[in-house]
Amino acid sequence: MNEHGDGEQNHDHIFEHREYFRDVLARIREIMHRDFSMTEVTIRPLGVGGARLSIPVTIEGFDKDHDQVRYFGKIIGTTDLVTARTIQFFKNIYLQMNSMEAMFEIIQSPEHLAKHQYEIGMAIYNLGIPTAKPMGCYSLDGKLWLVVSEFLNAHPMADKDYLKEEYVDTVFSYLQKMHKNGIFHGDLKPENVMIGDKVYIIDVGHFTESAPTEEKQAYDVASEMASLAEHVPCENLVSIAHRYYSRKQVKKVASYLDLVQRRPDINLSDENKNKLMRLLK
Repeated sequence: MNEHGDGEQNHDHIFEHREYFRDVLARIREIMHRDFSMTEVTIRPLGVGGARLSIPVTIEGFDKDHDQVRYFGKIIGTTDLVTARTIQFFKNIYLQMNSMEAMFEIIQSPEHLAKHQYEIGMAIYNLGIPTAKPMGCYSLDGKLWLVVSEFLNAHPMADKDYLKEEYVDTVFSYLQKMHKNGIFHGDLKPENVMIGDKVYIIDVGHFTESAPTEEKQAYDVASEMASLAEHVPCENLVSIAHRYYSRKQVKKVASYLDLVQRRPDINLSDENKNKLMRLLK
């Protein structure tokens, strides 16, 4: 009797979730029809290994001229928020334990997370830096939010067996331009630098507004060096960084390598971390 009852409750729970996500998908189709004039909209999950704070999806259909179109979407909810808060909290704890000021913002809501990614993404786009152009930010049901952006025919930079130095140089030139204009990424990792017909920088993290410019800048550069150190000689990375940042600015990067190495989405070996530390002195 109990087993039968538990089975019925479990079935009802699964059914409720199916109904909920069916409603969410219907809402996305409504948005794409209303704001993008799309018909025959299909939504499919996209396998992205580095995505941890959202559900990435492709949104495909036909535009008003009956041409096939595709967009990239990120569905952001409360589960993603808990993960984001936890990651930011432990990064701040690490900094404080090492006599450094906390500088990572604790996200307040899915709306806050979605709007921040949309706004900073648009700021990067408006600088002329290639990125997935943000196309819209929408509430799905008050708990879930959707960020729609251009779909890029590109692959993560770190997927390449051999990275051309010109690609790495381009990334550092983009970073310098962002930093000079007061824009800091906060979440650079292998999946957030893409190569297609151009080199693209996508997605963003969250720094507090009060965090010093030189600290945010150093963290961004440390994250990018750590993301590429398993694919590009450390000597080359440091040499290229010196083309865009002063000796003092590059030296400061070393103070963040230990923290960056602890990130689950960046693979930096002890050997390469120690090599970078020596080169950055």
